[in-house]
Parts: sequence; C-alpha cells; structure tokens
Amino acid sequence: MATIKDVAKLAGVGIGTVSRVVSGNGSVSHKTSVKVNNAINILNYKPNYTARSLSSKTFDIIGIWATESSGAFNSTADADTNSPLKIIEHEISRHNKHCILIDGNVSTPNNPNEAVQSFERLISRGCDGILIWGFGLHPKDVIQLEKQFPNIALLNNKIDLIKNKCFYYDHYTAGKIAAQHLLKNGHTKIACITGDLKTDDGYARHNGVIDALKEYDIEMKPEHIIEGDYSFKCGEQGVKNLLNQNSDFSALLCGNDSIAMAAISTLSKEGLSVPNDVSVIGYDDNVVANYTSPPLTTVRVPFNDMALFSTKFLLNQCYGLDLSISYDFPVELIVRESVKNIA
Repeated sequence: MATIKDVAKLAGVGIGTVSRVVSGNGSVSHKTSVKVNNAINILNYKPNYTARSLSSKTFDIIGIWATESSGAFNSTADADTNSPLKIIEHEISRHNKHCILIDGNVSTPNNPNEAVQSFERLISRGCDGILIWGFGLHPKDVIQLEKQFPNIALLNNKIDLIKNKCFYYDHYTAGKIAAQHLLKNGHTKIACITGDLKTDDGYARHNGVIDALKEYDIEMKPEHIIEGDYSFKCGEQGVKNLLNQNSDFSALLCGNDSIAMAAISTLSKEGLSVPNDVSVIGYDDNVVANYTSPPLTTVRVPFNDMALFSTKFLLNQCYGLDLSISYDFPVELIVRESVKNIA
C-alpha cells in the first residue's frame, strides 16, 4: 500500500506539500497540486483517515454528501419554511461550525469507485464529520468508509451494522398507510407510479403498498405499476403511459408529491377530474402539497426531524457535545381533497 512518502517522491515534492494538497488546507500552486494528485492516482494512495480522526485537531467543518436523487438539491421549501438542508445548516452554524455540501457522484459500470472517490474528496477538504444523505453509496462501501472515518451519520438510510448512526423512518409502513387510505375509500382498481425500486426506500414503500392490497385479496396488475425516478417528468409520462394502454384504475398512488402534482396536472389536461374521475395520493407532504388543485392527500414523512437529529448526532460525535437526539420518526397520513370516497 502506497504511503505519503511514496506520493511525495513520485511528485518530487515534500511530505508537507502532499499533506496540504490532501487536506485542502494551506497554499499550494496549481501546478504542484496537479503533480501531487497525479501521483496519488497513479499509486492509488489512500490517506489514513483513521489516524486523522483520532487526533485532537479539528477544522470545525461538517461535510454533507448527497446526490441529486436524495432531494438535497431540489427542496420545495419557500422563504418561510425550513427545508432539511436549511435545518442542517442552521444547527451546524448555531455551534459555530461550517458545512460543505457536495453533489456526490454515483458509481457507474464504467467507474464503479466514483461514489467512494467523491466521498474521499470531501474528507480531504478537512471535514471533521460527514452526513451521508440518501442511498448513493453502496452499504458495503459505507461500512468500509466508516471503519476508516468513523465520524459519519446517515440521513434517510439504514445499515444494520451501524444502526446507531442511522436516522430513517419506516418506508414500508408509509407505503402501506397510503394504500390503506385508498382501500378504505372503496378503491380496488389502483395504479402506482413508483420511485426508484432499486433503492431500499423505494422498494420498501412499494412492498408496503402491495401487502396492503393483499390484505384485501387484491393483486395489483403489472401494467398498473409504472417505475419512475421521483421527478415531475416521470409523473407526467407515467400518467400518459397508463392512459395510452387504456388502464382501468380509479386511484393513483404516487412515489412522492412531485409525481403526484405532475399526475394531477396531466390528468386534468387529458380531461379527467381529480378526484371525481381519478383519486391521487402523494408521499412526503412537501410545502406545495396544500396548494395544489385540489389540495393533495399525502403521507407526511418526518424528514426535518431526521435532518436535525442526525446533525446533532454528528456534532456530538465530532466535538464532544451532549445534544439530545431521537430515533423515533413516525409517519402521518394527511387527508386533503385529492381522494374521493367511492365506497
């Protein structure tokens, strides 16, 4: 395994220069930085983050590693509403610390290590701890990174081996609650535009839906399940796909509120009334849900609470604070006007 001395020798610089490039602290010329980074890549050098974490030196920086799909970069909160990101930033600054948000890269077949590398780049910028937001990193990679860099917390993710560092809610129960509401209102012909079923949260909430239907001896038709990506576009296209195949459904269960909003708009454009012709239920209860036409029935998830307590946990871990934390994050059905009782 390559050492910092090996990197310094290959780059033709001193060990102190390599250390400054890796940490992101101190003045280093662009030309020298390129030489050092090239040497790091050639030797596949991995900084000793465990030793760094055991030292007494801190930089008063908390990193936030997130991907586009996590929702960190597309909050619908307005100026009067706290988004999860605002809550995280406020709690960090309240304790005179700073934060760095990075749009973490997701691994691809062409670059299977991209997610880990983007995480390590965040560490190299001097973060004392890192909040991992969502499912962009593979659990095996998270476990390995945690061994090297223990100061992490997971937001909206659960890995049993480090469960005490995970802040999440029950996606399965949330999906089941949404489906049960439709069933109790007489809907048996239910279609679904899901989120990404390859992620643990999307898969769990969809299983909750399926199990709720089974309790009523109902099996959702495969053609009634449209897998999406949580975007407005997939809500629009999902509705069009259902209508184009002449699907017979009285209710539409959506993987999040963005999908639901686009679905309501698309159904209206196609001459269908919500909820008179088709009932629609969302998931999240974002700030816009109460202002759709009709106001959206949805499942409220306690994301702000999870954001706050995961941040407090990380501050405790990094700086020896004693902030109170909780792991209890119940979901709640919010009944508005987008679901019609046809029982």
